[in-house]
Amino acid sequence: MRYLVCYDIGDDKRRNRLADVLLDFGPRLQESVFLVDLDEELLDRMKKRVERTVDSMVDVVHVFAFCGTCAGKVWAVGPKEVPTEPTYYVF
Repeated sequence: MRYLVCYDIGDDKRRNRLADVLLDFGPRLQESVFLVDLDEELLDRMKKRVERTVDSMVDVVHVFAFCGTCAGKVWAVGPKEVPTEPTYYVF
């Protein structure tokens, strides 16, 4: 399933660590927005790593799931394209 992950983290160190974690799972669309294609096992792995990285008292992370139909209706304006194929693998 495809997920959109976005966050608001004020601390530079935690924000950079979280970006590094998310890059293991999918490409960056914007500074604090990632698009990831994950099965249940990888989703669980990503959730655990995100939870270990952020401070849940002050940091905010949102993960939005896209069904197949919804993923096909995504559109973007500007020079960036929505990635369609992952170019990496998480082991």
